[in-house]
Amino acid sequence: MGEKNDNIDKILEEFENQRKHKNALPNLPTENANNRSEKIDFAKSKKDLAREKRERKRNREKQRKKIKVKKPDLKRIFTKKFFIALGALALAAVVTTASVFAVNQSKTAYLKPYREKYPNVEFPEGIMEKYCDLYGKNQFTDGFIEMNDLSYKSPVLSDSDGKLPYREQSAKNTRTFNYVVYMPDNSIERFYSSARAYNSSCGYIRYSDLFCDYNFMVVGAFYTNTKASDDDGYIFPYNVTEVMTDKSYSDYIDRLNSRFIYDTGITITRKDKLLTLSCPTDYRKDFRFVVTAVMRDNTHNKPSAVQKENIRLPQIIYDETKKDNPYKYSKKWYPQIIINDLNENETVSQQTIKDYA
Repeated sequence: MGEKNDNIDKILEEFENQRKHKNALPNLPTENANNRSEKIDFAKSKKDLAREKRERKRNREKQRKKIKVKKPDLKRIFTKKFFIALGALALAAVVTTASVFAVNQSKTAYLKPYREKYPNVEFPEGIMEKYCDLYGKNQFTDGFIEMNDLSYKSPVLSDSDGKLPYREQSAKNTRTFNYVVYMPDNSIERFYSSARAYNSSCGYIRYSDLFCDYNFMVVGAFYTNTKASDDDGYIFPYNVTEVMTDKSYSDYIDRLNSRFIYDTGITITRKDKLLTLSCPTDYRKDFRFVVTAVMRDNTHNKPSAVQKENIRLPQIIYDETKKDNPYKYSKKWYPQIIINDLNENETVSQQTIKDYA
């Protein structure tokens, strides 16, 4: 009995020692939840494990496809329809180019016989066919004028030859609003030198710049000096051709109206195109007779003119008639013309007597 008790005590003592030893062991690291799926579950069959492995592989491949850049399918892009459409576009471009070329050729087809007739002549683009022969014979041809009062028709040159009318040329990089034509004689003077003469005249002048024909209605006429000494050092710039500033244009029209011998009641506006004929005259040495006309389509309603009593004349006329000049304190006016560069930027140039003397 005593031995049995001793054995029981030893067993209890060993059990107590084992319990104390277990509690004294260090804490082992816990299993990472993320790694659980990677652990093999031995409770599952090999078939289940293989299926799960395939599933994980498919999931990884899906993730890679999401971020992978898909290459274009060239075979699906460059199909037969694509090349048909491309060919249609190319054909349309060719047809358009050919059409434009054909239109341009048709517009200049009338020049062919004249180019053959005058092989060394470069005809300006847009020239009217009826003036091609004139231009072919003389490349200084710049216009054409017709006056029914005189039954007169003549080419207008770009420079004087002493026999034909010629036109004042505008400054470079400017636009022309006034065709100024110098006549070789004074035949037109008797038709427009007074109100009575005007009322008996045709009142219209036809002028062409070779590209278009225009009708001009005569507005008025006046005498002017060409020597500065005949008007107290001043020459009125009636022959300005270039587009001016608004202020200069208004001043120009005012000065024209003050010089007109008669009043036709026609108002010249900023939008009007003018024709100015300058003729030699027997009225006085070194003077010119000037006719001013405005572009009008209607050639059937010519107004009646009324003679004016108070007109502006050069100072020498007042001196010879011993009359007071009501305009003696007027400013010696010269225009400001507009010059355009290649980009259509405008600059203003103040003209002086040197430009018109």
